[in-house]
Amino acid sequence: MKTKSLFTFFIASFMLLAAHNSYAQSEIRNVPVFSEISLRVSGTLHLKQGDTQKVEIEASQSTLDELITEVSGRTLVIRFRTSNLFSRNFRPGKVDIYVTVPEVNALGISGSGDIIAQTPISSRIIDLTVSGSGNINIADLNSEKVKANISGSGDIVLGGGKIAQEFEGTISGSGNIKAAGYEAKRVDIKIMGSGNCSIHTNGDLYARIAGSGNVYYGGNPNLDTSIAGSGKVTNRN
Repeated sequence: MKTKSLFTFFIASFMLLAAHNSYAQSEIRNVPVFSEISLRVSGTLHLKQGDTQKVEIEASQSTLDELITEVSGRTLVIRFRTSNLFSRNFRPGKVDIYVTVPEVNALGISGSGDIIAQTPISSRIIDLTVSGSGNINIADLNSEKVKANISGSGDIVLGGGKIAQEFEGTISGSGNIKAAGYEAKRVDIKIMGSGNCSIHTNGDLYARIAGSGNVYYGGNPNLDTSIAGSGKVTNRN
């Protein structure tokens, strides 16, 4: 009888521990000052630009234990502790990362995570990079110069109020730059893959295509195009 009671106790304890590890927990991470973000996990990063820096993560306790948030230079790197986690049948589950930061100069994704801006983002110069299947979405971007680079299947989606001075877009994968509602005075697009770019300009549009991707533009720009492939430069007005 005593043995049966002990067995029941251990089973109940195990189930409670498993439940604790699987339920979402919230954890605030204290990190040094940063102005750039590199997301390397399959989660959703909810970005706000505000006066006070804050990093908060919601995930299971087992995932929080393996999740690293470190600042290298001015870059907040979000990654898992080791590269062999998935060989140990590690399942991170749902991961939500809430970041508030005063200054945003660069956003990068390596993997399947997403970065979604919850507030307007203002920066004199901003670099946006996707090298996986994740997406960057900024509905209201105000910047003098924007660089957008895609080398995977993910998308960069932009909208904005103020007209940018320069926009440089490079696609070497199947992902798309969706910026039909974003306007710049000078636009330089290079496509070496199958992805498409949509943009608005009434200034100068330089388009270089060496693949099957297309450039769709709005406005009435001065065109300078070079195409070595099946891609096209098309006015969507």
